[in-house]
Amino acid sequence: MKPGRPDTAHERLWSAIWLIAAAAMLVLVAVLGWLTDTPVRSLFPYGIAVGLATWHHGMTAGFVFAGLGTLAALATGAFPSHEGLRGQELVEGLYTYLKLSVVVLGVKLGKLARRV
Repeated sequence: MKPGRPDTAHERLWSAIWLIAAAAMLVLVAVLGWLTDTPVRSLFPYGIAVGLATWHHGMTAGFVFAGLGTLAALATGAFPSHEGLRGQELVEGLYTYLKLSVVVLGVKLGKLARRV
């Protein structure tokens, strides 16, 4: 008798946990920004969420989470970062997306280097 195939539903759930964790981190950062009325301007918490998604689900998921992280920063009022940039929210948002995209590339290159 052939052994059965492992439960794919369990594998999908385990795989989805990393996306849920990354999304929860972005939501937590956004909620903390709203509750304290002090937006999180550090790239670190957004970068962790993007890195988790990239490491476990690839570059496409990483770029999606980079966009979600940028939107979370925008929603909490992280843009403009100082008074001199008022009216330049789009430019700051694109720059933040670029920085988070570099996180995606760095994580992917790190994962590739780990295999060698």
